[in-house]
Amino acid sequence: MKKYALVIVAVIMVLTASAFVIANKSNTEATTTTYWFLMDESGTSVTTTQLSNPDDLCPNQLTEPDCARQYSESQTEIIGGVRSVKASETDNHIDFRSKD
Repeated sequence: MKKYALVIVAVIMVLTASAFVIANKSNTEATTTTYWFLMDESGTSVTTTQLSNPDDLCPNQLTEPDCARQYSESQTEIIGGVRSVKASETDNHIDFRSKD
């Protein structure tokens, strides 16, 4: 009887610990901050102009990412108080919007 009680306690401890690990992973994924940046007139370079909602200026998602691009916080940096996309991350956007 004592063996079964120890096994049950061990199983409960393992399930409890795994529940905390699963809950911690889902919280980390939900807090990823992203930023939208407007592209220049030629559609080839990312500007430092941020958009809260690109759908107003760039409603389409066609084949070319020439209107706005979305980047994660780790892909950006703040220089002189202005957030901009790191040069090495320019072509690694998460999402994009196209011009008409």
